[in-house]
Amino acid sequence: MLTVNTPAQNPEAAEPIEYAAYGSRVKAAVIDSFLLGIASVVLYFGLGVFVFRGGPGQDSARAAVLALVNLGPIVYYVVAIAEGGQTVGKMMSNIRVLRDADGSSVGYLRALLRAVFPVILWITLIGGVLDVLWPLWDSKHQTLHDKIAGTVVVTV
Repeated sequence: MLTVNTPAQNPEAAEPIEYAAYGSRVKAAVIDSFLLGIASVVLYFGLGVFVFRGGPGQDSARAAVLALVNLGPIVYYVVAIAEGGQTVGKMMSNIRVLRDADGSSVGYLRALLRAVFPVILWITLIGGVLDVLWPLWDSKHQTLHDKIAGTVVVTV
């Protein structure tokens, strides 16, 4: 348990914060992956009509499809975490991402680091596996990308 005092709170009235369990994090990741997978398939086939029919816009449509399918998830994670600390999966799992230092909102820069760093770690398969498993033995249940971004995941 960690007690976080935000500037707007009275230090005597601080509430203890409980770090999210590994199972809750996995549940949130599975839900988000499922939703993003459905969105990618819909976008791919919806915009694929323009790609496969040929014509002068074929290359532009192909680039748009690739950009949406590959960059869309990063934009989803960055905006969701920066704006409210929760993706749909995190909402359904009753967990939230906060700054480690003071329990405040993450902000766009930290959310971007948190979204991009796992992609970089997965380039070296071992780094990606370590990132996913790290919360199992970490005292704050942080992943490596949480540590880099200075964030923690807590129960709501």
